[in-house]
Amino acid sequence: MATMLQGLQFYPGKSIVHRLDPRVKLFLSSALLITTLLYLEVTITTLIIAIEAILAIISGTMKRWIKTVYGAAPLVIAVFAMNYRVGSFSYGEFFSPTGLYESFAAAYRLIALLASFSIFFLTTTPEELGMTLTKFKIPYMYTFAFVSAIRFTPVLAEELQTIMDAQRSRGLELDKGGPLAKIRGYIPILVPLIVNVLRRSYELAEAMEVKCFGA
Repeated sequence: MATMLQGLQFYPGKSIVHRLDPRVKLFLSSALLITTLLYLEVTITTLIIAIEAILAIISGTMKRWIKTVYGAAPLVIAVFAMNYRVGSFSYGEFFSPTGLYESFAAAYRLIALLASFSIFFLTTTPEELGMTLTKFKIPYMYTFAFVSAIRFTPVLAEELQTIMDAQRSRGLELDKGGPLAKIRGYIPILVPLIVNVLRRSYELAEAMEVKCFGA
């Protein structure tokens, strides 16, 4: 999960993708995202992932892009398991080739969806993102809130990793059991993480109030 959040962190570079206008990158990422949502075929999803991989290679962010996809593995497995369980009830049999294919297609599409904007965030600074949103006539308050959330993503990823290491040292096993057991295992991690997020949000709100932001 922490590695998936790293996909939202800017990675410095001088590639062609880094130098592209942020609006072009935003349009391309949006096009890949919309195409993934509209077409259910595995071949189309494979083509989209291949395009994303090529962009990752050109931009020199392949390792981070792979980490983003790998970090989403628990979520992808959970989606596959839930789709397969629902499909088994729908088709009235425990093992159904059609249900297996549809579950794989859903999990595969999720990978493409999560990776579609990873290249954009890996090659675009928060400042460029803010200017892009401003050029699209999005109110500054909303732009500031979104960019601030992106800026806090690396901090959130580090805190998540720290909490996971601390819970593992107390005997929490996150890699054992089925998909549902793994999801339940993340509950002791999410609670302190949410508390830390709320605390940081409160501190940021106080700092903004002191500086009379929005007055």
